[in-house]
Amino acid sequence: MANFIELPDLKASEIAQIMIFKNLWRFLPNKSIVSGLWLRTYANTPLWQNCLIHVLNPVKWRYFRFYYKNIVLVTPGERGLLMQGTEEERIQYALEIEERTRAEQTADWNKIKALETELKAEYKRYFPSTKGMYLNYQYSLKEQSDIIGKLNKRFIDNLK
Repeated sequence: MANFIELPDLKASEIAQIMIFKNLWRFLPNKSIVSGLWLRTYANTPLWQNCLIHVLNPVKWRYFRFYYKNIVLVTPGERGLLMQGTEEERIQYALEIEERTRAEQTADWNKIKALETELKAEYKRYFPSTKGMYLNYQYSLKEQSDIIGKLNKRFIDNLK
């Protein structure tokens, strides 16, 4: 009798997100956007998914869940600090990075804040809440995929 590998039950959206994470891991330099630290040690480990984080929360900004530009690479520790850390903890981390690298690197949290501002403006431009006479317009899956597909193509083209 053959042995089968037990796979967790995943939703289609979770599978899509994993595929996007794998593509971004392949296309982007495997360095943290915050500190510039290399993430190579996380490749092919269970922690590699913890190196990717959405800049805009995918629940609140749902149409940008699969937008490549909204997903950045960070260390798992930086991810924790971004999701649950305080401003003081982020400052302390930046000081530790400077000390550890003899001031060659630091943690620049402003890169994330600047990208967040840019993404919010883009979201409002591509997914306005009003369309024609409709308030709180809900975009169809086709409309979403058309817009995000074009944005992702532009993002990848700009990487080349």
